[in-house]
Amino acid sequence: MKIYLKVVLLFMFGITICCGEESSSIKAKWEMPPSCTPFDPPRISDLKEELRKTGYRLVIAIRPENPDESKGESISRDLYIVNADGTGLKRLTNTPDKDETRPRVSPNGKLFTYDAGKYLVDVKTLKTKQINGGPTWTPDSKRTVNWDGRGIFFIDIETGERSQPIPCEQKVGNVDMSSDSKWFIFEIRDYLGKPYTIDFISSSGGKIRKMPNHPPVKGKGEGECHPALSPDGKWMCWNTEATLAIRKFDPTLPDGTDEKIIDLPCGEDPCGRWSHCGRYIAYVKHKAWRVPDSLYIMRIVDKETIMISPEGWVGHHWDYDWLPPEDLENK
Repeated sequence: MKIYLKVVLLFMFGITICCGEESSSIKAKWEMPPSCTPFDPPRISDLKEELRKTGYRLVIAIRPENPDESKGESISRDLYIVNADGTGLKRLTNTPDKDETRPRVSPNGKLFTYDAGKYLVDVKTLKTKQINGGPTWTPDSKRTVNWDGRGIFFIDIETGERSQPIPCEQKVGNVDMSSDSKWFIFEIRDYLGKPYTIDFISSSGGKIRKMPNHPPVKGKGEGECHPALSPDGKWMCWNTEATLAIRKFDPTLPDGTDEKIIDLPCGEDPCGRWSHCGRYIAYVKHKAWRVPDSLYIMRIVDKETIMISPEGWVGHHWDYDWLPPEDLENK
C-alpha cells in the first residue's frame, strides 16, 4: 500500500510540475531584444485560454456608448486596460471633455504614450506626465518619432530635445521604426501612380524605397496604409483595405521583402498591432469610415480569432496596443 501511495504521489507531483512548466512557458516574458515566432504551433487549442495564460494585456481607447453622429452627438474616448482574453477591464482616464486616443507601448514594455505621444505613462505605476513627443517609439525606448513636411525627427522623452529632421522626398504618414534602428517604414499618398503605397527609407536618410503593392482585389480600391513592424523587425502587417496582410521585411532584398504575402481574414479596412512574441495580432475592422467596431485578436498560425470588446467600443485603427503581464519579473 505504501509503495502504491508513493507511486500515486509521484505521478500527481509530476503532473503539477508539467502543468507549472507549461504555464510558465506560455507566459509572455517580454524579452529584449524581441524574438517573434508568428508561425509556431498553438500551445493550447482554445485561443482565449492561451491568451489568458500568456498574461498579455492591452491598453485601449474606447467609448462604451455609441453616439448618433447624425444628430451631432459625440462621446469622447477614455483609456482602459484589459486582459488579452477580454477580462478585467480597468479604467485609466475619465475625461468627458477630452478625447484620449492612440496609446503606444515602448519596446521595453515599461512605458506608453497616448494622444499621439503627447502624454507619457509609467506602465507599473500608471503615473502620467506631458512630454509632447511623437506617436512612434525608437527601439531603445528613450525617444519618440514624429514627422512633418520637412521629414522625420526624434524627440527625447526626458529633455524634449528634437533632432534635425531626416529629409524625405515625399510627405510620409504612419511611420514605424525597425528594431535595429536602421529603417523607417511608412505610407505615402498619391505616390508612383498609386493612391497609397507602403515604402521605407534608411534612418540616416537617402532615397525612398518602394515595397510591392498588394495584388488588386475586385471591388476594392488601393488604399494600402498603416504599416506596423513586428517587435523584432522581421515582419510587417498592413491594411490592404480589403484585408489585413503580413509579409517579411528584409531591407537587404531589392523590394524590401520576398513578396510572399499572407492575407488574414480580418474583414474590411483593418489595421493591426503585433504582440511582443509575434504570435498574435490585435486589430479593429470597420464597417464604415469613423464607425467604431470591436477589438479582435488573431493567432496567426491557424487564424483562430476572438473578440475581446463589445461591438462599437473601439474608436479607430490605432486605439490599442499590447502590454506585458502585470507581474512581469523584470519590471
